[in-house]
Amino acid sequence: MHDLLITGATVYDGNGAPGRRADVAVSDGRITEVGQVNDGARETVDADGLALMPGIVDVHTHYDAQLTWDRTLSPSTSLGVTTAVLGNCGFGIAPCPAPMRETLVKNLSEVEGMDLDALLKGTRWDFETFPQYLEQLRAIRPYANVAVLAQHSTIRTAVMGEDASLRAEPTSAELARMQALVREALDAGAIGFASSFSPNHSGWA
Repeated sequence: MHDLLITGATVYDGNGAPGRRADVAVSDGRITEVGQVNDGARETVDADGLALMPGIVDVHTHYDAQLTWDRTLSPSTSLGVTTAVLGNCGFGIAPCPAPMRETLVKNLSEVEGMDLDALLKGTRWDFETFPQYLEQLRAIRPYANVAVLAQHSTIRTAVMGEDASLRAEPTSAELARMQALVREALDAGAIGFASSFSPNHSGWA
């Protein structure tokens, strides 16, 4: 007997083939059968008229600030996204010393075309370090799975302040501090390191 049986859905398997009407059986958290399932299940869901597909992993999002006030990750979750990757293009909001909050959201606003007023008013700053940011996200309990990249521009701004946009070369001490913050982010659970060479990815002003 299966744990779950979803019947009558149009199944899209993610391989590009047209959808097909099929049943999907799940046991121990894994799909065990797709097609005409004749075995019983502890729970059955009638999905007639609905589409069924694997969760969508969106590897390029900018929910870094929005997620602090909107745990739904709207609109992605309503479109089938089950995992969102944050921190793309080297921009985000963690780590962020308190004096740099406005600068970081201004940079995010400029690069990603976000409404600055919404970012300034909405962002909940219950963190300064990258590990604290991840803890805040865990406490928020977002509707989707979330993975976060360590962000080059964010880390650079956290260390160099306004000079990050004015001075090309960090001092040796600043570079060492940036390297330490990248290691701290990776140790805390960052899934990688993001940067960008795009000429459009310039900070505020």
